[in-house]
Amino acid sequence: MQRKKIYFYLLVIVPLTLLVAVNTHAFVKGPKQTQQNEVTRKDVIKEKYLSSLLIKNPSDSLWKINTLPDTATETQLQIAGKAGLVINNKTGSVLFELNSSEKRPIASLVKIMTALVALEHKSLEDRIVISEKAASIGENAMGISAGETYSLRELLYGMLLNSGNDAATAIAEGVAGDLETFVKWMNMRATELGLTESYFADSCGLNDTSYSTPRDLALLTHYALKYDEFKNMVSTVEKEYPYSDEHKYIYLSNQTNLLTTYPGVKGVKTGYTEEAGLCLVTYATDDGEEVVGVVLNSIDRKGDMVLMLDTAFSKLGVAISHPLLDF
Repeated sequence: MQRKKIYFYLLVIVPLTLLVAVNTHAFVKGPKQTQQNEVTRKDVIKEKYLSSLLIKNPSDSLWKINTLPDTATETQLQIAGKAGLVINNKTGSVLFELNSSEKRPIASLVKIMTALVALEHKSLEDRIVISEKAASIGENAMGISAGETYSLRELLYGMLLNSGNDAATAIAEGVAGDLETFVKWMNMRATELGLTESYFADSCGLNDTSYSTPRDLALLTHYALKYDEFKNMVSTVEKEYPYSDEHKYIYLSNQTNLLTTYPGVKGVKTGYTEEAGLCLVTYATDDGEEVVGVVLNSIDRKGDMVLMLDTAFSKLGVAISHPLLDF
């Protein structure tokens, strides 16, 4: 009888006691463990984003747009735009400035950041299937259709040359999985680059709650130009993609002002909404010098940029002749 009691204690009572103790411990520790898991998930998501960048350069943050010019000399140049800036792209020195730290809507200039984030996360040959949402986004378009497949390279050309909102939306969906995640990445990248006066609401610029300053846009363009692919794309005058099993025939024509008329202009990007006005970012090189110009909320962005580039190159000792310009 005594032996049966011992067996009963070992086989029944002890396991039940252990089970109760374990469950009690789990109940007490449960909420704390859940909180730790949430923190861990956030860390994993952040690390996944950072590790997904194809190119990391910690020294990037050391490059800054530096001294402002003597404002007394700048009053001689009048532009139609509400804000503008030209910098020496090699040194960061300011060559012309007007309200360069004022935040304003930037329309399709948003697409410069879209291109940068896409280049840092995907291979140019990665394939992207076009969604109904991307194909029907409206306004400026590359001309893609739902169900077609394009490479990231093809979509970037369509976004940067035609200012295609459809291409910009397809890029966001194809690179990040959905538009909302991609926009988060855009704003994270802005923070990393020190664009403290910028906010991006979408990947294409239709949402006028996006804003930036000439200073931030010049800095953003400086980093985008580190990519040879970006340089080549924005300086391309026209591009054709023949019909294939994946998509229709596509013809693209660069809309960037001055690309074929002002000596040394290598393009970058135009932008316009009623709220933002006419906007333009221009990259130009001449006689070994490189400049980036930005004008926001203008009624004559082309004329403004000519005046700004002339002034900037003159300060760098470069004489510019542009007989092809037709106003």
